[in-house]
Amino acid sequence: MLPVATIARMHKHGSGSFFGERLRRGIQMVESFPYLIAIDGGGSRCRFAIATPAGRLNAEFGTANVFTDRAAAIRTLNTGLDALMDKARLPRAALADIPVYAGLAGVIDEEAAHEVAQRLPPRIIQIEDDRRSAVVGALGPKNGCMIGIGTGSFLARQAEDGIRFIGGYGPLIGDEASGKWLGAQLLRRVLLTEDGILPPTPLTQEISSRFGNDPMQIVAFSGVSGPAEFAEFAPRITAAAEKGDRIALELMRDGADYISKGLRALGFAEGEPICAVGGVAPHYAGYLPLKMQQALTEPKGTAIDGALQLAQKLAERERKIHMSSESHACPDDGTLNTPAPSTLAKPLTSSQT
Repeated sequence: MLPVATIARMHKHGSGSFFGERLRRGIQMVESFPYLIAIDGGGSRCRFAIATPAGRLNAEFGTANVFTDRAAAIRTLNTGLDALMDKARLPRAALADIPVYAGLAGVIDEEAAHEVAQRLPPRIIQIEDDRRSAVVGALGPKNGCMIGIGTGSFLARQAEDGIRFIGGYGPLIGDEASGKWLGAQLLRRVLLTEDGILPPTPLTQEISSRFGNDPMQIVAFSGVSGPAEFAEFAPRITAAAEKGDRIALELMRDGADYISKGLRALGFAEGEPICAVGGVAPHYAGYLPLKMQQALTEPKGTAIDGALQLAQKLAERERKIHMSSESHACPDDGTLNTPAPSTLAKPLTSSQT
């Protein structure tokens, strides 16, 4: 999860709409777009949803981190889109005419967003990193802060002037307090105990035993494992901290210290809600300052809920573009003065919601 929000919108003009005149307005649907697709692609799993006139259908597949493994992410995205078409009993050709919003981990620039969009079938698709959909889903239109911590991490605050993000600079140099960060920090401390620099704890002894009490096995694991594999240690850390393990407590307190400092840097004000989103975030609750603990509020929805709201906004914008094009129809022959097929890629500021 990274700080540059990017949009890639593609208009791939074909021989005509699959839906044609059969399109009907559905509940919460924009006219001419009875189907909407949302994607929440994280470091550990990728969620898909399609809103139809009959209701919402969901699917879930593996990781979709565009930065760490773009090819695998694209395969996951295509697999998920195919699964949605199967669930909705629509042919794959229908994807071309369904607006798609995708919030994906690892989208750091326009080039990444553009490349992914080019490899997917929809004609109308908006791709950016996975933070804004999480904030929209958790807070809705209200002001407040969000702690987004799963495999990766970021912090955000929504106010009248838009959404501000900090952190989330990826697994190599950022993602503090995340599941990956916790796992990596734990393995570092295990090595320090093996070298006699730190006294061992039950947790470090357990992890060392898993690797045959051989530091080189830990080094080998670190060289071939991705963020999701490191994050698998996070549940052991949170559980050990609850039992009073010294090193586990140290890690949880360090993570909470980063969170509290980050929220203050964002301008957290007493009385504002704080939503903790992600598999790891709620475990920090008891380690935060009291005023922040008291501000913790259940999220209104999930990142995939937010992505669906953003897909609806995308559809609304596209409908306005279509209506504007229709207003330029030539009266003598009924043809439209439509622009040439093009691909747009432009940065999206955090205040654009």
